[in-house]
This record gives sequence, structure tokens and C-alpha cells, in this order.
Amino acid sequence: MDKDEIDRWFLSGFKKVTGIKAAFPLFDEDREKILDIEQDAEDRSLMGLGKVINSGVRKVLNDQRVYVALTDMDFEWGCHSTLILKKGSEVVGREIRDKDEIEKLSGKENVWFMHRNFVVFKDKISFPGDIMKKICHFEIPGLEGDWCKPENEKIKCRSAVFANPATPCDVYLKEKYFKGNDERGLGTVLIGINLEGILDH
Repeated sequence: MDKDEIDRWFLSGFKKVTGIKAAFPLFDEDREKILDIEQDAEDRSLMGLGKVINSGVRKVLNDQRVYVALTDMDFEWGCHSTLILKKGSEVVGREIRDKDEIEKLSGKENVWFMHRNFVVFKDKISFPGDIMKKICHFEIPGLEGDWCKPENEKIKCRSAVFANPATPCDVYLKEKYFKGNDERGLGTVLIGINLEGILDH
């Protein structure tokens, strides 16, 4: 099975996902370009209190096969945290999308809600001192997606992760892959796939 056939299987699977309007393989030359755009966005990013690093996009761009998809408001992010706060390698705060978990945590003393659905664990951080001293940083992680895997038993995925690009990168991807479509509610995701191996039978 060659790369083009593999791509066809993945793309046909992505297009069946609710909220994905179109998808294409990422050109190899765009891996470096996107890294440059993301690096520039990181250098400018001070999310009020700390630097924002897009580790998800960096992870995806290192994967074997990379795809770009155009999403609309129906795309489901699941209950994953799309933003986390880290002190070194330890997660000390995170976005929470599950209403039951928000309710459960809101009564705990060691939790501080930075806003409605972002919690900071006060016992893991000296807040806001650690952020002001740049000991902490925000991170946009890669998210695992079962929907990323194709319905073909010959293609075995070792990992399938999708990531949310920064706004300047989103604009670049829309212009290059989706004819500059910037209708309200549209966004882009990058999808990274590592293959386990492809069976011949």
C-alpha cells in the first residue's frame, strides 16, 4: 500500500467526522513553515500571565503522516484539556470541559478557578509568583482522537493525535489549503499519524 492509498483512506475517514468540512495531506515543505509561524506566535504570546507553548502542533509535525482539516462549530473536542499550565514537566493547572468535574472541584480548597473552566491547583504552585517569575508556562497539548484512525484493518496506527494551531497559523492554513475560507466558526486542526506497519493481506 503506497502513501497515496494510505492518504485516501485517512482522508475519507476524516470527512465522515462530524464538524470536519474538508481535509488534505500537509505538504512536507509546510512543516518547517508552520513551525516558524508557531515559534513567532509563541514569542509574542503572553497570555496575561505567562508564555504559551503549542506542544501539540510540534508533536504532530514530527509524525510520519500529517493532515490539515477544516472544522466548523459542530466539531467535537471531547473532554480533553485544550490548555494546561505546567511548572517544569508537572501539570499544575488545566482547562476542564466536563461540567461534573468542574462542580466537584469547585468545592475543594486547593483549587482556584482562573476563569469559569480553568483550574489551578494551589498546592502545586506558588500563585501568581511562579508565573510572574516565568517558572510556569501555558501549553496547548496534542489530543488523542479515535476518529483519526481509518476503517481499514491493513493500516495499524501507533498513534493518532490532533492539534490546534495558533491564530496566525490557522490563517496561513486556510489561505493555502482552503481557498482563504474564513467564515465565522471555521477553524483548522492538524492531525498527526504514526503507523505501526502496513499488513499486505
